[in-house]
Amino acid sequence: MKRKTLRQSICVRGIGLHTGAETTVVLHPAHAGTGILFRVRVGEGSVDIPALTPFVGDTRRRVVLVRDGVTVQTVEHLLAAFFGMGITEAVVEVDGDELPIGDGSAQIWVDAFKTAGIVELDKPAPVFVPDLTSVGNGDGVVGVEPAPHFSAHYVFVTEHPLVGIQEAVFDAETNDFALEVAPARTFGFYEEVRQLWEQGLAKGGSFDNAIVVFPDRYSSPLRFPDELARHKLLDLMGDLMLLGVRLRGRVRGQSSGHTLHHLLCQVLWRQVEQEAIAQW
Repeated sequence: MKRKTLRQSICVRGIGLHTGAETTVVLHPAHAGTGILFRVRVGEGSVDIPALTPFVGDTRRRVVLVRDGVTVQTVEHLLAAFFGMGITEAVVEVDGDELPIGDGSAQIWVDAFKTAGIVELDKPAPVFVPDLTSVGNGDGVVGVEPAPHFSAHYVFVTEHPLVGIQEAVFDAETNDFALEVAPARTFGFYEEVRQLWEQGLAKGGSFDNAIVVFPDRYSSPLRFPDELARHKLLDLMGDLMLLGVRLRGRVRGQSSGHTLHHLLCQVLWRQVEQEAIAQW
């Protein structure tokens, strides 16, 4: 498995889901060993924030990366696109503090990658086989076991009569991320959306970039019968990208979100560090 990057730079513009502010992002190719690096403009300069687990500052409703007091938020959909498309090296130049939400899925990023082109580098990607690991709380659970290649199974459990239980699966050997996962949009139940507005979040949210689940209907037709579970799977893949390695493991999640995924990544991060020390 080779490291991959973009063939050329490409610019993406749009509004942030939570801030409602216009943001410009330029995705740049990067050399092997760079990893995924967010370069956030601050005044006349910039701050580089590696897309790695230790730099996660907040996981409430979105993932926020932070370094030296500078933040960039809602990075999970771009990270999921990197994960699903196999891109390991890129510099993400951000003019603003939140990434564009697009239509609420990862499609905006996959389209940008296809326009820019994806190229293999001459060095192998870092690969990690995890120990059997699981974390949970009263609401959900997520775990991983070693496997020859990456796969994930997500179960979204809700008492909402319209949604019920949805399941989504992805196997790196047989499934196409761009077609089967990337188009799945973010969503929120109507009661939750109201709470987000009261918390000062989702200022840029609309029916154009999110699915709202009302008591008796969806705000727009679903792209997949299990679109909500597929989006949760998308989020999970984005969170796992923060390990900075290609994961060879079978992941299972049930009713888990960014906070629980981060707890799993913290455990796995220690395993990655221990393996690196042992190899050194």
